[in-house]
Amino acid sequence: MSFIKNSKATGFFLISAALFLQVSQISAQDVKKLSIKDAVKYSLANHPSNITYTNDIKSSKQKATEALSAYLPQVAATGTLDDNIKRQTTIIPAGFLGPTDIKLQLGTQYATNIYGEVDQVIYDQTLLDGLKANVPNTQISVLKKSQNDDNLAYNTATAYYQVLIYKEQEKLLKDNEAKLQEILNIQKLQFDKGVIKQVDYDRTKVNFNSIESQIKLAQSNIELAMNQLKNSMGMSLQSKIEIADSLNANKDFPMMGISPDFDEKKTFDYKIQFQGVLLQQIDLSRKRDAYLPTLSGYARYGAQALGNDFDQQYKNFYDYAAIGVKLNVPVFSGFRRYSQLRQSELSLSSAQVNLNLNSENLKLQMLNSNTKLLTSYNNLSSNKENLNLAKDVLQTTTLQYQKGVASASDLLNSDYSLKEAQSNYINSLYNYLISALDIQRSQGTIQQYINQL
Repeated sequence: MSFIKNSKATGFFLISAALFLQVSQISAQDVKKLSIKDAVKYSLANHPSNITYTNDIKSSKQKATEALSAYLPQVAATGTLDDNIKRQTTIIPAGFLGPTDIKLQLGTQYATNIYGEVDQVIYDQTLLDGLKANVPNTQISVLKKSQNDDNLAYNTATAYYQVLIYKEQEKLLKDNEAKLQEILNIQKLQFDKGVIKQVDYDRTKVNFNSIESQIKLAQSNIELAMNQLKNSMGMSLQSKIEIADSLNANKDFPMMGISPDFDEKKTFDYKIQFQGVLLQQIDLSRKRDAYLPTLSGYARYGAQALGNDFDQQYKNFYDYAAIGVKLNVPVFSGFRRYSQLRQSELSLSSAQVNLNLNSENLKLQMLNSNTKLLTSYNNLSSNKENLNLAKDVLQTTTLQYQKGVASASDLLNSDYSLKEAQSNYINSLYNYLISALDIQRSQGTIQQYINQL
């Protein structure tokens, strides 16, 4: 019996282990490992805002069809049924057909009229101007979609860099933890032999505990940054992803600047606002053309059924047909058209002024971005040099401490200087990476820049 029980237990253990390995393999396969290019690519394909801007493009095309429809034939069919409960009385004055007034009630009690009509605009300059607005309307929606793509790439890359920064911070903290652990081990032996005091060992232990707390904080920040990255990508927060890229504190980063062929007129902000000016010019033309005559034609065909008996009236229908033209000449509208024209002129003037102001602001923004990038690059270079110096100082002080030349205070001061240099380097690195993204977005080249990383 014991053998059977052991066999069952062994079999159950093997099955459980197999299931665990299978689940582990499936879980590993479910985790997506993303580079910054992959993250941006996913964002551009899956972020919900893409649907909104795509719908705007489709909507602008439907507006173009709507504007064209006003110049196409308008066909309508109408049917009426009148029950003349009390017909109107007409009086023929006396002396025309007799010595007294004659009262007549013309028509029948029931009248049915069915007709169809086709109306066609022949000339209306305001409608023709409206058709011209289709191009800038569509261009604005397309440009906003492209601008949103750049914003998605920027937001995703910024969130991705934030994760990398926290990961690099965690890595440096763990390196510091390992070094302090070695020092603690040495001090423990020294303390046991009476070489150092308890307070020297406790100071190092406090620093060690502090680093452990900072590591936990960095790990928490990594988790928060990962959630922010998923949100920026339009990915479910329940999805599991890993970061494929990493930062290297020893890596050299290139210096960048404004592209020599930078032109603010090529930016999305300028292009969108320029199309808005074109729309305002078209609106002004429409307001001016409202003073011009309009001409339209129509054709109508129908049939009438008349009778005093409801059932009998439909036995005879009398058809009719008509064609004609309609000329409408604006004469006086109570200053409505004049007021609309002046408003459109003022709006166009304001739009042109704002376009020029925006052009200068874009130039200023680019210059500021370039200055910020140069400053962040210089800070990064300086802090990287300080970081290397702090590493050398700590290494030298550690050797001197082991030989008994340097004190524990000197060792802790060197360790504190290293941690401060690491913090400054991490901050300057993040500022440099974000400044590089800022200047690329300002130039409208952020997607190309990310693809080259």
